[in-house]
Amino acid sequence: MSDVRNVYKDVANRLVIRTQDVYQMEREDGVEDYSETLLAVVAAFDNSGIPEGCNARSMVGRSKRGEVAVQLFAVVDSGTETFTHVGFRSRGCLAMTACASLIAKMITGKTFEQALAIKPEKVRDALDGIPADKIHTMYFATEAVRALVGDHLIRSGAVIEELDRRVPCEGYGVACLMCEHCSLRDGRVDMRFD
Repeated sequence: MSDVRNVYKDVANRLVIRTQDVYQMEREDGVEDYSETLLAVVAAFDNSGIPEGCNARSMVGRSKRGEVAVQLFAVVDSGTETFTHVGFRSRGCLAMTACASLIAKMITGKTFEQALAIKPEKVRDALDGIPADKIHTMYFATEAVRALVGDHLIRSGAVIEELDRRVPCEGYGVACLMCEHCSLRDGRVDMRFD
């Protein structure tokens, strides 16, 4: 697997935000279109990375017209199906970083059902808006939660019927059509062919 592309690799001479957990690919013309709340979430950057004891992970994103992706990493209390600690990595733009950071905070302490109930619009509203050309980022964030739940279920031995019941895929839904890459979709495919 040495030919697998490392999407978190540093690129020389690129004037973008680049840390261990965030890799901003898009050059921003400025921050005029971003709310103060969104920029404050990006600046806080206090829940990035992989938490110690991580037992669930997910990835959602796209590569067309630039890489935009979110990875979520969680410590899940399997007995109560509660997210006890959630971290993130993001790639793309300020909006993706804000949505990833916010969704990680929003689901910490929540049960699977509570986390799955969070809709993209709630992410947008909590950030006091997202620029229209970045609206996909709120969908990626909530889809990453679905994939995180699915990953934990798969790791816990769930069969495809349980996965379909608890985190059903809407193949022609807006979020699914936006996502080129989805670890939940990949997990389903693996289960069907194993």
